[in-house]
Amino acid sequence: MVKILSIPKLALWGLGIVFLVSGVSAFTVTGVTINPPGILEPGDAVNVSYTVYAASGTAFPSFDDLQFVSGLDETAWSYSIVVNGVENARPLVGGRTVTISGFELAYRNQDEVIVKASIRGRIPLTSAPGLTKNLVTVQELDSRGYAINSTIVNVGHLIGTPTPTPTPSVGSISVTSIPSGANMYLDNAYKGLTPLTIDAVPNGNHIIVLRLDGYEDSSRNLSINGNSPAVNIALNPLLTPTPTATSTLQPTATGTIPPEQTASIPSEEYGALSITTSPQGAAVYIDGEMKGVTPAMIPGLAAGKHSVLLNLTGYTALNTTITINAGKTAEYSTGLSASAKTPGFAVLGVALSLGMLLVFRNMRK
Repeated sequence: MVKILSIPKLALWGLGIVFLVSGVSAFTVTGVTINPPGILEPGDAVNVSYTVYAASGTAFPSFDDLQFVSGLDETAWSYSIVVNGVENARPLVGGRTVTISGFELAYRNQDEVIVKASIRGRIPLTSAPGLTKNLVTVQELDSRGYAINSTIVNVGHLIGTPTPTPTPSVGSISVTSIPSGANMYLDNAYKGLTPLTIDAVPNGNHIIVLRLDGYEDSSRNLSINGNSPAVNIALNPLLTPTPTATSTLQPTATGTIPPEQTASIPSEEYGALSITTSPQGAAVYIDGEMKGVTPAMIPGLAAGKHSVLLNLTGYTALNTTITINAGKTAEYSTGLSASAKTPGFAVLGVALSLGMLLVFRNMRK
């Protein structure tokens, strides 16, 4: 055995060149077969065979080693080295690792060196179903016995079947329209003006309806199963323009205007108002006209400033001004203050009434 200390400096420099180029993979792995090829379960027997081209045009580095590492149990390896078509079989060996010395593989650059290998074993009982198990690793070791990362080739196989991802109980719907600003209803409940995204939509069948003045109503049936469909609807203009009607919109008990009463609202110049109070049940007057009872969603409001009056028996009336933006829903929430009562007011009224009665009697005398 030649010691490094006895090698001339020039030879040491040459060895350094070998170490540098050994970082590049000197082999390729082909012809991988896994038998049986189908689903493998923990404890199943399996056979893996493959071919390693250790040298083809470039000699395998003599200072490096070729190593096979298995992730199987009860392993039995068999391999042979084929040089220029001449095959030399090696004895059957066990264990998880087989290392072939570089001196067995290092031939001339023009020589073809092939390693035919196979391994029999069992899938470990501890293998997790639904994940890929590494069956064989082929790697090159440098002169210090460390694996060269750029050469590592892994042969894996899925164990069992993947666990399906649970389907969420809700989804979402994104709705756009041409033109935008259409009143959008989900299952007959008003949701706002397009474009609009509605979250937390329960799984199941749903219907959306779009209404816009001057256009035909349009509807779509959707099935939600934890997904998030996007819907774009091009509205069809009416053949005969609908004249603008000045009618009083009648809100329902919850303050939501029925769909049939919003069809004539030109939404591109209008917005909506969502208003809540604590306590609920306050009458909502917008520009002096009652629009509903809180909590209320009031569409069809012209863009601009509007005076809002909230009136609830036993509470001080509240006046405010709210700005509505075209194609958007403004939100307003407030608490109402209980009305203050003046102590002794009723007694004072009775006293004044008695005094007036006495004065009237004295005048008749």
